[in-house]
Amino acid sequence: MSKVIHIDPEAPSAEAINLAAHVLRDGGIVVFPTETVYGIGAAASSCIGPQEIIDIKMRSASKPLPWLVETESALDVYGVEVPDYAHNLAKRFWPGPLSLVVKASEKVGKDFRDARGTVALRCPDHEVVQELIRASGGPIITTSANTSGNPPAASFEELEPRIIHAADLTLDGGETHHGVASTVVDCTGPTPEVLREGAISTGDIEAAAKGLDA
Repeated sequence: MSKVIHIDPEAPSAEAINLAAHVLRDGGIVVFPTETVYGIGAAASSCIGPQEIIDIKMRSASKPLPWLVETESALDVYGVEVPDYAHNLAKRFWPGPLSLVVKASEKVGKDFRDARGTVALRCPDHEVVQELIRASGGPIITTSANTSGNPPAASFEELEPRIIHAADLTLDGGETHHGVASTVVDCTGPTPEVLREGAISTGDIEAAAKGLDA
C-alpha cells in the first residue's frame, strides 16, 4: 500500500520534501498537489521512463507526458528553435497553469517525445512542486492523477484509491488553487495554437504572445 503523508502546500516541511525527492530519485512514483489539479509523476532522469505512469493512468502511449520545470530558461534547455512568443508566454504566465509544447532538444529522450519530436513544458506555481523539482535534481514527468477519461482530482479527497495505491508516495496537500487543468499551447509554428483551454483563456494567450498585457 502506498504511503500517504500530509503536507502544507504553502510551507512544506523539509522532511516531507526530502522523502518525496528520495522516492523520485530512486525511480519511484509520487502523487502530489499542483496549483491546477493533483499530478502523478516521476523524475525525468529516472530509469523507469514514462510507461509506468501511462499504465497507471490508462492513458494512450501516443500522448507523451509533460515535464514540470523550474524556470523559463528550461525552454532553451529542453527545447530547440523556441519562438520568441513562447518566451513571451512564459514571462507572462510562468510560474503558472500554462503548458508550452516546443520542439524537443537532445536532452529529452525519444520515449518522452511525441511523433513530431515535441515535449510539453510547464513551470508550476506551487511551492511543493517547485521544491520537489529542486530537491530531486531536475524536471518531473507528470500527468493528472486520475484514470484517463475521469475528472481530474482538485483535492486529496477526490483522488481515486486505485491511483493512491499504485503510487509509491502520495502527498496530501488538501485542495488545489484552480481545480482545472493547465492551458496547453503549441509553440512549434509561426503563431501559438491553443490545444486545450484551461485556467488561462485563449484571449489572454493571444495577447501575451504578442507582448501585450493580458
